[in-house]
Formats: sequence, C-alpha cells, structure tokens
Amino acid sequence: MAITKDQYIQAAANEISNYPSLAKRFQIGDPLITQGLASMAAMLADLGTQVEVTTGEVYLKARDVTVKADAAVKGVLPFGKPCIAVVTVINNGAAPLSILAGRVLRDQNGRMWRVTTGGQIGAGATGSIVARQVELRTLTHTVGQNTPFYTIELAQPDVGYMAEVSVTGWEYSPEFCNVLAGELVYHIQTDENQVISLVFGVNGLSGLQPATGSNIGISIYDTEGDISPSNGMSFYFEYSDAIEKATMALSEVLQAGEAPMSITTMREVCSYPGIYNENAVYLSNFDFLVRKKLGAVTFLNVWNELKEEKARGANQDNINRLFVAVIKEGVSQLALQNEIAAIISAADNSYRLKHVPVIEKPVPLKLTLYVPSTYDSAAIKQAVRALILENYGRLSAWAKRGEAKMLKKDLYELLRQNVPALTQRIADISVDMIGDDTADLPEHFRYVTEESLEVNTETAN
Repeated sequence: MAITKDQYIQAAANEISNYPSLAKRFQIGDPLITQGLASMAAMLADLGTQVEVTTGEVYLKARDVTVKADAAVKGVLPFGKPCIAVVTVINNGAAPLSILAGRVLRDQNGRMWRVTTGGQIGAGATGSIVARQVELRTLTHTVGQNTPFYTIELAQPDVGYMAEVSVTGWEYSPEFCNVLAGELVYHIQTDENQVISLVFGVNGLSGLQPATGSNIGISIYDTEGDISPSNGMSFYFEYSDAIEKATMALSEVLQAGEAPMSITTMREVCSYPGIYNENAVYLSNFDFLVRKKLGAVTFLNVWNELKEEKARGANQDNINRLFVAVIKEGVSQLALQNEIAAIISAADNSYRLKHVPVIEKPVPLKLTLYVPSTYDSAAIKQAVRALILENYGRLSAWAKRGEAKMLKKDLYELLRQNVPALTQRIADISVDMIGDDTADLPEHFRYVTEESLEVNTETAN
C-alpha cells in the first residue's frame, strides 16, 4: 500500500525534532515550514500511488495511457466508422439521371457524403443509391530525408475523426508482413497519444525508403462518427447540372457511424493474452481479429470446428469451418455478416464461414450478504444489485465475450472493493448459485438481469 500524505508529514515531523529552531516553528504552525512540507508530502504520495499502480500495470492495465499503448502495439487504430445509408432518389427531370460512385452529396445538416454504389434512374422514376458519411482531404508530403522506416504523422481533422487513409501508388501492408525488398508498401501505426502515422520500409530488407525530395500523395477520409441520422433526412448534390432535378431522402441505415474505440472497448479488445497478426501465417485468434476490426459490439464469439463438435457432436460439414455469433447495434445483420466475411477472408480465405443466430440467456445468480447491524441492509442490497448489473449485465464488458466465466473470486473482490460494509471484520459474502444446469452453447449471449439476480442480506454475528 502506498504511503499517504499524512504519513509523510508525520515522518517529517519526527525528523524535524532533530533541529530545535525549526521544530519550534513547526509546532506553532509557521506556514513557511508547514506548507513546504505539505507540498512535498503531497507530491511524494502521488508518486507513490503511481509507482504502486505501475507495478500492476502488466496485469491490470489500470491507466488509460497503458491501455492505449497496448492497443498501439497490437495495431488497434483509432479510426472512426462512417455511417452508411441507402438513399432513395426520385428523378424529377426529363432525362435519365446517372449517379456514379464517388459523387459528393450533402445532407440537410451540411455533412458531406460520398456515393459508394451508384445508379441509373430514368426520367420520372425512383431508384436508390448507397452513400457513406465521409469527407475527402488530400495532401502532398515532401520527403525530408532518406531514412529507414520513414514516418509521416497525420493531423486529425478539425471536425470528426479519420476513417481511412491511403497513399497514391503505394499499397497498405500491416507490419510489413511477407513484403519483399523494393515493394511500394506502407504501414499505419499509432501511439499512446492516438497520433496516427504512416511508416515506410527499409531498402534491401523490406519495402522501400522514399527518396529525399520525392512527393508522396496522401488521401484521408474523415467522418463525424455517430451522427444519429433519421429516415427521411434529405440530401442534395454538392455540384449538379441545371438539368438534374432530383429529390433524395434517407431510407435505411446500413451501418451506424461510430467514434474511435472507447477506452472501455479498447481495454476489452486488448485483454487477449498475446499479439495476433492479421496475416494468416501468424493469426491465432479470429475472435480478436474480428473484434479489433468491428470495434464496439454487443456480443461476439468466433469458434472453430473443435469447439462446435464439443457442443453438438461430430459432423463432416464442420471441417475447416469457422462459426460466428454476433450482435452489433446500429448495423443491419446482412451488412454485419458481409463485413465479418470480408475480414476473415482477408486474413485466411481457406476457411468456410457459418453465421449462428445468437441466443440470449439470463444467468441466475444468488448472493447472501452477512452485514453488521450498524449498516442499512436495504441500501447495501440495492448497491450490490447495481454493482452486479453494471459488471455482469447485458451491456457489460464481461457479457460481450462469448463463453466468459463468472468466477466466485472475482465476485468477492468486486464486492469487497466497492461496498464498504463488506470490508468489516465480521462481514461475509456467500455465492449460493451461479448459472443453471443447462449446458451453455458458444452462441449463448449470457448476462445477469434484474429478474435473474437474487440478493439476500442477513445480520452478521
């Protein structure tokens, strides 16, 4: 336990008794003496706390900066996700209307969108296009020196977040995996301050170093993230011809916009025990890969044929197949499944994929608290219920991961750290039941509910 400020001041008071003149001034509260000691004691106490936290950082990752640093090492980039929507277009003109991919739209709030799937709409007809909420900015960087792993830091947009980065004439290759010398590739990295940078290769080893004075063209797509669009929201063309007369309105949201991964989600994603590469040669955990790419999910579990056959028995159709059960708010299930299929295929296209419907399953939990008579048992019961639902409820980090186990030791530690009455010498906690007798399947989305949680209190003797 770290030494407190008062303990440091007491140690100083004990030492100052060796100096009679200073001791007298200290005893009468001379601010020239007491304030200086108090300031130093406060700084030492803060430093002691930091040191204590740091000793457990390898296991707990308690500080946000440690979580961000760990995420940087594991290649979790702080990109936002743009909203993707279907836009209904009514052609009010006398000529057919051709809307090509890449055309810029603006919504009624002035936000910029780009068409990803265009369409040909006849005169007087109605059709649909798909657009995503991004704004393109381009920049040209002049290489200052020829150096291995040349790095270019990218500035964040004035509004919103980066969503996508590309370099003209160069190919993105995460961590330079399977890259030969001379190939025009780059890597995207971040640090504990969430600064995004482009990294180029090393001559004669992997990739290519940009030559001094050469120009590198960079395209950055920015998004405002979570914009909460509504059906019927109107659009108009950024630039249009006089003959183009169209009425456009949002009809369906395929993917809700998101801000970059929150610390809570990042801590969960980075809780996996190793560093997993996106390359199929090194990949060893598809759950991590999908979770890293999707960001915040309500529930996700990815499992292989071995786990599937433990749950449902052997089946020839399970050979070389991955199974996915997922719920993510704000995105259509079909679009979500297509995105997951693309993520897994990019890592290893030899696997076959099967999507399994998620089954939500409340977890029965029964606790008995033995509380000293000096405490309000009703208030303690309510505090414990709120604490359990926060940590094991439907929206908790514990519930988001498939096949997570609820351990008694974790429950004891959680309650004792957060409920003062349960730290008393005669207080006690009894976990009478966790779960039920029915077998859990990989697609079970398990969490504690108001109805499945039972908390009883008794007076401790």
